[in-house]
Amino acid sequence: MIRDYADFLADLKDINLINIVIDKQGKPTNYDVFATAWKTLIQRFENTISHRNFAGPTDPDERGLILSDHTDDKKLTQLLRQMRRYNPVPHALQLGTGYRNLPLQYVIEDMSFRDSEHSYFIQTVDLAAFLLYQHLAPSAYLRKRAGHNYFNRIRSILCLHASSSDTDGLVRL
Repeated sequence: MIRDYADFLADLKDINLINIVIDKQGKPTNYDVFATAWKTLIQRFENTISHRNFAGPTDPDERGLILSDHTDDKKLTQLLRQMRRYNPVPHALQLGTGYRNLPLQYVIEDMSFRDSEHSYFIQTVDLAAFLLYQHLAPSAYLRKRAGHNYFNRIRSILCLHASSSDTDGLVRL
C-alpha cells in the first residue's frame, strides 16, 4: 500500500515537497530543533514562491498558505508572526558574515491547523516524511522489502530548488 501511494504521489504534477533534515548529533542541548526546522521550512517555502520555482503555472501574484497538523499551534503561530516582522536570513557564504532582514511577504494568513485524522493532505505529508526517514535510517523490516527505496519513487515531486547542495533538494542542518 505504501509503495502504491508513493507511485500515486509521483504522478501528481502540480505538487512539490520541501524536506528539512536536522541531524541532532553534535548540536548543543539547548538547540531548538522544532523552531529551527519550522523557520527553515517557512523560509524555503517563501523563497520558492517568490522565485516562482514551484511546479505548475507561474503567477506573479502567487501567495501561499501553510497547513499543519496540530503540534504546537501557539508556538508556530508566534513564529510565523515574528517572521512577518523580523526574519534574519544569513548572507550567502561568499558575502561573508551578517544577516539581512527579509520579512515574509508571500505566506498569507496564519497557519491553518488540521487534525491529521481528518486531512488527506496532512496524512500524505506524514507518509512523505516517513519515506524520507526510511530513506535516511531504514528499519530492518523495510530494508528487507526494499521499502527504504520508496522515497526515490517520489523524486519527481521533490522541490529541488529548496537546496542547491543536495540532489534531492533536501535541506540538511
